[in-house]
Amino acid sequence: MPKILASRYALPPHATAQERIRSAVAQLFAGKMADLPKLLAVFDNSRIDTRHLIMPLDWYRQSVSAAERNRIYQQQGGELLLAAGRACLAAACLAPDRIDQVIFVSSTGHATPTLDTRLINDLGLPRTTTRLPIWGLGCAAGASGLARAFDHCRAYPGALVLVTALECCSLNFLQGDLSRKNLIATALFSDGAAAVLVAGDAVGGSGPQILATRSHLFADSERIMGWDFCDEGMELILSPRLPALIKGTLAEQVDTFLADHDLQRSDLVHYLFHPGGAKIIEACSEALSLVGEELRLSEEELRRHGNISSVSVLAVLTEWLAGGDQPSGHGLLATFGPGFSSELLLLRS
Repeated sequence: MPKILASRYALPPHATAQERIRSAVAQLFAGKMADLPKLLAVFDNSRIDTRHLIMPLDWYRQSVSAAERNRIYQQQGGELLLAAGRACLAAACLAPDRIDQVIFVSSTGHATPTLDTRLINDLGLPRTTTRLPIWGLGCAAGASGLARAFDHCRAYPGALVLVTALECCSLNFLQGDLSRKNLIATALFSDGAAAVLVAGDAVGGSGPQILATRSHLFADSERIMGWDFCDEGMELILSPRLPALIKGTLAEQVDTFLADHDLQRSDLVHYLFHPGGAKIIEACSEALSLVGEELRLSEEELRRHGNISSVSVLAVLTEWLAGGDQPSGHGLLATFGPGFSSELLLLRS
């Protein structure tokens, strides 16, 4: 089965305490939003200490065009993507010319050609490297990228696939959006990039195996999560129904997925879940009747970095791989994103 050889993530330099962001938002929206002091409690209850932003905090007080924000996504974001890619290749001790395919996922900016071309040019990947850019899967995209790498390596056992993700969520902050969901977004989302190296059976090296993947699209759920496109840029869609939807459906999805491989929840040793927010982590834990520290890595990632959309679960994966001696056994990697959809991966360490 395809295996994960290495995983790394890169964060922008502007590490900002959650309390500082809360104060800036309070000043910016003062006198503009009803019940603002009550709404600001979302910062206090976020379980986030620090977030990394692509620009200094004061920059977000300015009125900046959508074109300028997208330029920053391409330039500064592109540098983050390169840093993650370089670190991943170095961790695997592999030369860039060994890569056969690059998968690039993102949902927070636009570029044509997509930024995987910059990886090929600047990292020195082969000119014959195939490209698979994926846009619009949001927080689910990190897992989806791994799933597509799994598919490619099953078809081509000698392949090495570099899965990459870039999200600059903060660039989509809209000063004119006085909705509660915009305030929630300012309390949750942050920026970063990640890269994971997946290898086919015929490639040397060791790492946890990807045994199977599963995608699920919920019926009539398009307005649960996503983007609306307006003159100012991209406006977040985020329904308060989201935690309840996960809580009510996740157990059945997981049980069905595991049963297809003659497994059940009691066989799982590792849980690598997307840290979408405190309520999302709680919903996952309750749905699966988790009572210990199964989601500790997700909680820690949320506390240290906030929600970096598709990058977050790859950061959780990175920390899991760096954990040293761990019990061998099956693991479940899970994410949720626009659609509304879920992505599940069955791992074995």
